[in-house]
Amino acid sequence: MNFCLSDLVPPLRWSDAATIPLLRDQPELPGAWWRSLPVSRVLAVLGPERLAGILAGITLDHWPAAAVGDVLPALYVLDPEDADEPCTAIALDRAGSWAGLLALTGHELREQPFIQPLPVLNALFGAVLTRLANPDVTPVRTSGKTAKDAPATENASEEPAEAEAEAVPEDEPEAPETATEAPETPEAASESPEAEEAAEEPVKAVEPVKAVEAAVPPAPPEPEPIPLPRRKPSPPVRTPEPPPQEKQEGSLPERGLFEPMTAIKPEPEQDQEPEETPEPEPVAEEQPPRQDDLYTLLDGAFANLDDRSWAVAQNRVFTDAPATVEALSKLFAVQPEVIDEAETALRHRLGEWLASEEAAPYRDHLVEVGKALGKAAPKARLAAVAPWHARELRSLDVPAWQFVLATLPDHHLAEDWIVEGDITELRHRTRDVISGAKPPLTMSKALDLVASLGIHHDVAKEWLAGVPQLRILGAGQRPPQQAPPPAPEDEERKEGPFRPLKDVSLTRRCFRQPDGRWWLRIDVTAEHLRGGECPLPSGFAAYLGLSPGAARRVQSAVGELGLSWQERPVLESLRTLLEDAGAKAGAHLFVTLSDEGVLRARHLPAAGGDTEPVARALRLVGYTAPGGTAEQAARVIATRVGMTGQVGLPDLLARLRERGDRDLLSLLA
Repeated sequence: MNFCLSDLVPPLRWSDAATIPLLRDQPELPGAWWRSLPVSRVLAVLGPERLAGILAGITLDHWPAAAVGDVLPALYVLDPEDADEPCTAIALDRAGSWAGLLALTGHELREQPFIQPLPVLNALFGAVLTRLANPDVTPVRTSGKTAKDAPATENASEEPAEAEAEAVPEDEPEAPETATEAPETPEAASESPEAEEAAEEPVKAVEPVKAVEAAVPPAPPEPEPIPLPRRKPSPPVRTPEPPPQEKQEGSLPERGLFEPMTAIKPEPEQDQEPEETPEPEPVAEEQPPRQDDLYTLLDGAFANLDDRSWAVAQNRVFTDAPATVEALSKLFAVQPEVIDEAETALRHRLGEWLASEEAAPYRDHLVEVGKALGKAAPKARLAAVAPWHARELRSLDVPAWQFVLATLPDHHLAEDWIVEGDITELRHRTRDVISGAKPPLTMSKALDLVASLGIHHDVAKEWLAGVPQLRILGAGQRPPQQAPPPAPEDEERKEGPFRPLKDVSLTRRCFRQPDGRWWLRIDVTAEHLRGGECPLPSGFAAYLGLSPGAARRVQSAVGELGLSWQERPVLESLRTLLEDAGAKAGAHLFVTLSDEGVLRARHLPAAGGDTEPVARALRLVGYTAPGGTAEQAARVIATRVGMTGQVGLPDLLARLRERGDRDLLSLLA
């Protein structure tokens, strides 16, 4: 394989690959290894699975608009059965064909319901790289053996038989050597040139015996070890007493030699038994560090699920955003009752497994997890309780912490918090404890009071920030005196970042995209095209880091743009940006800021007059994938406005009213 990775993956040629951390930060490889090292050497260092994971991550993060087949054209000649995984099977069902799957982009994979793009790309890319790493292995699926192995096995079974038949009468000292080499794999015997020469020379020396040997191979091709006990009667010639211990292994069939040996060693064995009995105790004491064992235990507990049960496990049981039963029933073209039965059977199996003796170590781990979480903890804390929580269970294609969350006996997920009991009740108790404290209440005292509720001290401040109608004084601050209405705003400025009246999740026209960032939808008007200012909602302006009286310049694809907040937060002229995108009045421009402070923009033309209301509603939140039902649209919109869990249409409409998204309300109602 005298070609490099950039030859195999064309997008690496037109990308600035040196700025991609997944490529650049590989200490085992030299600089610019993707265009300087042969793929064979890269695979020898990284391995197919790790290299496939690197390519999958780059595809989703840096080439979301590139088709999967364009990223790795070798997929077009890959046998789909080589990438036969549950995740790829579901993706193939959604795409309709192998060519349709390869035509999907990374962005479209993310938008497809019930498809996890990273596992799918890992499976596809890993299948190609595995074939490249093992080019000589050509699996024959009917027999389970390779075409190369079949003749090698036949030759290996015939040649040692001839060698053994003729090696006995020649020299006895060579017999043990051939005997010890015979039990090794027949492939090694047939591939080594020394074995072939040793097998050919005796055949030439005794040619008359060929006719007799020709009839023998059909019967003993597999029982090669049978000649070993036949050769061993020759060692009785060596009857001196010093070497009987060396003969013991080869002379097992002869009981006369074995019995005296066992009769000589009764006392040492009895002396060793009392020493072995205390040894299991320290092994039991070393069982606590069995984190990897727990991961293996969970990964194997549900490794034999069929496709339907696997989809139910991934989308209904081990997830914090369960899909609807109706959506899964349409995916598998069955009645919703079938999905309900599959979920009931899976949960029953999960309960039986949790109660089994096999799961006893995992039950102990759940007790430790409950103590580590306390009364309430952020969702991210669960992944940090144990290192293996962040790993993905390959049998289910879900993070291990999702499995742990689904099996916690007392905790559940509520608004990105893992809470024991009801989150509303815990917030009421928090307000009661804080309001009942003697003023002035400083932050340190408040944290101690929250810790008394069972919330760990290191997350108490974050918990207080999420409890509405609470205000805690910082260190050195005094309770506010009677002041005019602007006083709270002034105090906010002194305390830290400006806090708007509404969070960005409750701000009109703000939507969380799959990249995890909140984007603002700007409905382009003629005033914007003429270069007028674009007002920003205060919640989104605060999300960008802007506060009253501040101004900043940010980079964009067309140069610098200005953000300011004097009378109101505004984005300066978008004229250059709109002209570059070819936008017209009625189009939509989604904007946000990256971690580097660069203004990112995405342009969507206005929907046609014949577009259905559901498709228009999805377009207003930035979702452009074709098809979908009203239930799927409601689920997508609920996710884009920051709602988690199973959300019904009435709850979604209530959230949209609270946010002020009247355009979405009119389309969904």
